[in-house]
Amino acid sequence: MIKKLIALQLVFFIVFSASSQDVGYAREVLNKLAGKSFYGRGYVKYGDKKAADYLVSQFEKNGINPLDSTYFQDYNFSMNTFPGRMKVSIDGNKLQPGSDFVISSSASTIRGEYTLLFLPDDVDSHKKLNFFLEGKSVAGSFLVTNNQFREIYGKTVPGVLGFIVLTDNTPVWSVKDGAMVESTYWIKAMKDKIPQKASTIKLNIENEYILNYPTQNIIAYVEGKTRPDSFIVFSAHYDHLGMMGKRAWFPGANDNASGTAMLIDLARHYAQPGNQPDYSIVFMAFSGEEAGLQGSSYYAENPLFPLESIQLLINLDMVGSGSEGITIVNGKAYKGLFDEMVAINEKNNYLPEIKDRGEACNSDHCPFYQKGVKAVFIYTRGKEHMEYHTVNDVNDHFPFTAYDGLFKLLTTYVSQLN
Repeated sequence: MIKKLIALQLVFFIVFSASSQDVGYAREVLNKLAGKSFYGRGYVKYGDKKAADYLVSQFEKNGINPLDSTYFQDYNFSMNTFPGRMKVSIDGNKLQPGSDFVISSSASTIRGEYTLLFLPDDVDSHKKLNFFLEGKSVAGSFLVTNNQFREIYGKTVPGVLGFIVLTDNTPVWSVKDGAMVESTYWIKAMKDKIPQKASTIKLNIENEYILNYPTQNIIAYVEGKTRPDSFIVFSAHYDHLGMMGKRAWFPGANDNASGTAMLIDLARHYAQPGNQPDYSIVFMAFSGEEAGLQGSSYYAENPLFPLESIQLLINLDMVGSGSEGITIVNGKAYKGLFDEMVAINEKNNYLPEIKDRGEACNSDHCPFYQKGVKAVFIYTRGKEHMEYHTVNDVNDHFPFTAYDGLFKLLTTYVSQLN
């Protein structure tokens, strides 16, 4: 009797394990990816390669095969990096990289002390800036401004050495301008670190431009039972911003260790015998997203199987919150898909709300969508984790509020595809 009871418990455990998500496992993956040993999963100390090797180990651990002879799809792109000195001081007061300031990814090496010139607040456009600078010599100065100048940020402005863009919040960094090195220097800094009476800035910053930086996408799959030559794709980018200097690193817990963790957990789920899908399911972990959708663009141009055989691609990017629900980018383009997910959610009450959104080339679904693949991008919404592209996007007390609900929505939807 005891042996039968143990056997029944074992069967229950196997069935339950095969049918459920594992947020504990997802947290384990997220904590590893957002840890300091991967250096922000960027281009200093090969952080992205270390993360890629870890992801492969997880695919292997869970019995998920590579789509080809290897999990790796190698490619390269050029990137400006900052592995060395990163020192900034205002009137002798040192600023902390990452928390007090960030620099444009297009910045070059610079050493010296320069004067500060505060721009009037009404100089708030490129046109007004050109008018203001007409007839003035500012070659040895950094211009301090409360305006963002988004249309020219990171670009060369003739005759201007540098800008300091002031912000009230922890400065947001990006590496999308890192394909080129520009001659004008751009810094975003906390407003309270640059007082109105400040007169000088001292810089000692080193860049290293890497031509053809080697990187890789990671591709794995679970073969379908009845339609092995038709594919559902789950994708997520595993890269982040990396390091800015020797000490400032950007963990990227939500962006996008969260989506990558769910990707790996989905692969683990479908690899279990009781969950083998009808369609083959491919799991694509892209690098280079932060540098401008490099990895997904490369794959879309160099697919390992015909793109026409992809029935649907679901891209997961920043899925760590969810108290307000989720948004489906391209939901307006695919109203049938959106309505079906809403119906599933209304029946099962998985998520607080599902919102649709139109087309947006803001994550790795885009290169596929542009090739005619049915592709959507899902992200969660909620104020419990609002950090984006800052040093504060950390894994400590990470919410994963809607993890279970989103996981169940995705697996339920896939199970109903025919």
